[in-house]
Amino acid sequence: MDFSNCYNNGMIHLIVGPMFSGKSTELFRLTNRHILAGKSVIIVKYEKDNRYDEELASTHDKRTMKAISALHLKNILDQIKNYDVIGIDEGQFFDDIVEVCEYLANMGKVVIVAALDGDFQRRPFKNITNIYPLCEKIEKLSAVCRSCGGFASFTFRTIMNSEVEVIGGNDIYKAVCRSCYAKFKMELNFKNKDHNMEGCDNDNSTMKSIFEFNKDNENVDPSLCH
Repeated sequence: MDFSNCYNNGMIHLIVGPMFSGKSTELFRLTNRHILAGKSVIIVKYEKDNRYDEELASTHDKRTMKAISALHLKNILDQIKNYDVIGIDEGQFFDDIVEVCEYLANMGKVVIVAALDGDFQRRPFKNITNIYPLCEKIEKLSAVCRSCGGFASFTFRTIMNSEVEVIGGNDIYKAVCRSCYAKFKMELNFKNKDHNMEGCDNDNSTMKSIFEFNKDNENVDPSLCH
């Protein structure tokens, strides 16, 4: 990569948080401000995430912006580097995000990344934590706990599947606070233990949602969740 044409106005702005915390909404808001300022803007979405539309990046409440899809950012680098502002949604899925964002920022581009900082087991996405030292600005957003209504900083997966990359919405993921995460993880472990003892196969019943968060919250003290 050629770093000869570097400018001082490039930057990386990282937006992180659990699912349903408004990361994509904030990405859209910021990129729209640049559009109003007369800047050329492009949005990049992860190619495998086609839940809503193949040519649109979308929030969970169905707000959309036109986007291009990619599995690897380097494959579209020649295209996106011609824009003033590059917005990247679901940044945790791009394995080359650190190198590409640094390259673009060193070219004088404004790069805005929306990403999960942790997976459903609260383990970090290494490519996102590796980009932290390179960012000029980092925002950590919170969601609303779908069980108790407190501040939610974590994403909980409600199905038995150990794969890290399982794309879905509120059908298999919930934003939860610390206390509710611990409660539901314990319940999921018990469910998984019973499942193994019965010698069941990993069929469709395994993939069914285990918790109905809005109905099963009577044992949670909301005062513990703020």
